[in-house]
Amino acid sequence: MLFSISETGWALIAIVATASFMAGMHVFVTGLPMPERETRPNMKLFHILTPLFAAVVLWASLLRPDSGDRILFLYSVAFVSIPVALLPVRGRLSRTYTAQRREPGAEVKTDVLATAWICGFLLAVLLVAVAALMAYDYGA
Repeated sequence: MLFSISETGWALIAIVATASFMAGMHVFVTGLPMPERETRPNMKLFHILTPLFAAVVLWASLLRPDSGDRILFLYSVAFVSIPVALLPVRGRLSRTYTAQRREPGAEVKTDVLATAWICGFLLAVLLVAVAALMAYDYGA
């Protein structure tokens, strides 16, 4: 049922996933306490390069001889899951980042809870995506 969507439908889903990724990452970055001079040039570059990368991936998936629905599915899952993994722990990451900026020579410490959440969430997404692909490939 998941892959009964046409390739054009998956391309549209991938475009929406790219837009949601850009919006989610914009919300994530604007929540971090960065000086204005650091944020603006990087965000402009982000808004230019991300759609360019997305267009290359979508174009490359359409050049394949077989259906590109699996590639577009994985692309969409990856682009949507990254902001969803980062946004819940934005406050913890922000505090860690601020502490490191205040003491530049201090040892870099990671937030164990934030790291566990991000890695665990992305691992769960990976396992679900692989299970969906395997169910499709083996007709289950």
